[in-house]
Amino acid sequence: MTTPIADRPETIAPAPAPADPRETLHALLDEALGYGPEYGSLMASHLPMALHALSELGATPAQMRRFFDHDAKHLEARPAQAAVVPAALADWRALRGRYDAFDRLHAHFTAVIARDGREACLREAVPALVDGLGGAAFHGAIRTAHAVEAGHDRELAAALAYWASRWMRLSAPQASAARFDTPAAWLDALDARLREADAAWRPVARMITLRMRQASGTTAWDELAGATAGFDGGLAAAVAGLARAAAARYAVTRNFTVLHMATASRALGVLAPWLGEAGLPAAAWHAV
Repeated sequence: MTTPIADRPETIAPAPAPADPRETLHALLDEALGYGPEYGSLMASHLPMALHALSELGATPAQMRRFFDHDAKHLEARPAQAAVVPAALADWRALRGRYDAFDRLHAHFTAVIARDGREACLREAVPALVDGLGGAAFHGAIRTAHAVEAGHDRELAAALAYWASRWMRLSAPQASAARFDTPAAWLDALDARLREADAAWRPVARMITLRMRQASGTTAWDELAGATAGFDGGLAAAVAGLARAAAARYAVTRNFTVLHMATASRALGVLAPWLGEAGLPAAAWHAV
């Protein structure tokens, strides 16, 4: 009996090797650096974060290209003079919270990563930035975590620069003797106290960071935002508990601001190895 030609292994053309998804991701991240970190009225660009998410979800190069072209339509190209020329700063911390210093910070982190490597840069930068976690509605930390996972040093430099340039600390709440075992219990107590003491309060600002500043004026926040030192299990358990609590709240409310708390929790989990022994400072919990 003759074997059909189609069944003969030697006659079957090998399937083309799939494109390396990381290669496509890195090429598009390089291209995305031609756009600024914000657009319009203080809106954070989600392009690099979304590209990494799409890659992890298994998007094809064509799908990623289509998304890039669609999303880039509303972004603002960086001016030619903003091209990064690596130059380490003597004291980059002095520029935290200054968006006008983004290009200088970008040049600094580019130089440090090239000189000292990614690990050393993260060990220095993350502990110095995490107390300003809430700046730009957590997007600096979120973008940094995506850059770490993407393994792309140029994007990491831009992400750290964005985090530093939008670094923001809230004024400290009262010292609190209250202690809670988990972030969920702490958030429940904040919710209950808000309903009791500030029942009529509503945020009225359009931007999340401005809403955060408004929320820091409530009685509930002033009394309980500082009650975070008693979480059991250390940093990993606290971050995991925060992620679960944020996800549960988002599932119930579909609140866009709560969504950022959930994605920031995930980012903190990614960045935890570089937080050092001190873990999350009080100011980071205040932002939450």
